[in-house]
Amino acid sequence: MPFTTNSSVIGANLGNSDGATALFGLGNTLMGSNDTEWVYVNASVALTTGSVVVINSSGTAALLNGTLSTTSTGKQIAFSQGVFAASDYGWVARRGNGIYVLVSSVSTVNVILYNCDTSGTLTTTSATNTIAGIALITASATGVPSAVPAFVSWPRLVTAPLIV
Repeated sequence: MPFTTNSSVIGANLGNSDGATALFGLGNTLMGSNDTEWVYVNASVALTTGSVVVINSSGTAALLNGTLSTTSTGKQIAFSQGVFAASDYGWVARRGNGIYVLVSSVSTVNVILYNCDTSGTLTTTSATNTIAGIALITASATGVPSAVPAFVSWPRLVTAPLIV
């Protein structure tokens, strides 16, 4: 689903790469359709639709993985809504309705999600850190990581298990 901006930012191409040239300041935010919020970043590695990234203070987005998640508590988590090459600039979604999230293997609606050792993906299998603030809208029945739509509201790493 294409997202549109609700802010007065001319030329913002939400969800897609702007290429190797920055068109906006790193860390800039804007509001978009479907209650989305976007952050302008520089991708440190290639990203696919739904990739889970951690945004550092300089505006660089790195894939969330098992190692990075131990040092990422309190940092911004966002999701690529398109394809980025390494070193590309563009907007990633921090929250909203219908945001694509990359989930490994089989998942169901409204389950607890965890960080995954596979870079940029989440899993329903219990792991070190719970990822709070994400509710899947659609189940995934494939054995490979797939991008599924979710309600995302202030996603964050939680080191203690959630009680449901």
